Amino acid sequence: MRYIILFSLGCNCGFRPSPLERNLTQGPNIPSFVSLPESGEYFSEIKKIPTGFYVRQVYLNNSISKQEMFISQLTVSEAKNWEEIRFEGKLSVDPSGNYLRFRPRLCRIFTSKNPGDRWTLTRAYECDHYEFLIWKSGNGEMRLVPGPEGEEDGLKLVRPKSGNSSQIAAIVLKVDSLITSVWGMRLSRVRRGASVYMERSDGKKVDLKSLQTVETTGEIKTEKQGVFPGDFILYTNPSGDAKPLAL
Repeated sequence: MRYIILFSLGCNCGFRPSPLERNLTQGPNIPSFVSLPESGEYFSEIKKIPTGFYVRQVYLNNSISKQEMFISQLTVSEAKNWEEIRFEGKLSVDPSGNYLRFRPRLCRIFTSKNPGDRWTLTRAYECDHYEFLIWKSGNGEMRLVPGPEGEEDGLKLVRPKSGNSSQIAAIVLKVDSLITSVWGMRLSRVRRGASVYMERSDGKKVDLKSLQTVETTGEIKTEKQGVFPGDFILYTNPSGDAKPLAL
C-alpha cells in the first residue's frame, strides 16, 4: 500500500500544473483576505497508514534578508522502515503580496532502518515543475496547497505556540516507558547541553532531557511525563543560536 503512495508522489506530481494555472473551478480556494505566514517550523497531524504512519513538516524563513523554505515528509512503515522525502527550492512572494509561492528545485528521498541511524540517499530528481501556494490560515497556522501527495485541498500545518526563532522544534513520534522518538528538520542544529521542554496541547511546558539527536531524528528521556505522539518538543542551545537551513 505504501509503495503505491510513493509511486504516485514520484510520478503524478510531474504532471501537476501550478495551482493558479488550473481552471478556476478546479483551482485552490484561496480566501479573499489572506496574509503571509510568519517564519517558523510548522507540522501536520500524524496520519496513520495500514503499516505505520506519516507526518509532514515545513520550515519557513520569510525574513527580509533571505527567503527559504523546505518541505519534508517522514514515513515510518514495516515495508519501508524510515523514509524521508525532502523538497528544497525557491520561495517568493506572490505579486498580490498576500501569499507565498514555493517552487522546489530538488527533491530527494532518504531511508534508514531505525531512528538514530544516519539517512542514506536513495533517489534525487528535479522537481521545478511543482508549485505550492502558502498562506496564513489562522493564529500559528499555515495552509499549503496542494499537499505533497497532490492533495487538491492542501493541508493545514501548525507551529508550537511557545516557540520562537531561537529555538529548534520537533514533533513526538513514538513513546515508550523511558525513551521517546522525535523528528524535526533542524535537529542537526541542536548542540550539546541544549535545554529541552515539551509543549502540551494545553500550552503547558514540561522540562525534559535530551539523549541524542542524529540529523533529523532524536531521542528524549520522558519516563512518566505524559508525552503523546503529536506533542511538540523545543530545544534551546546554550548559545541561543538556531541557524536556519541554508540552501
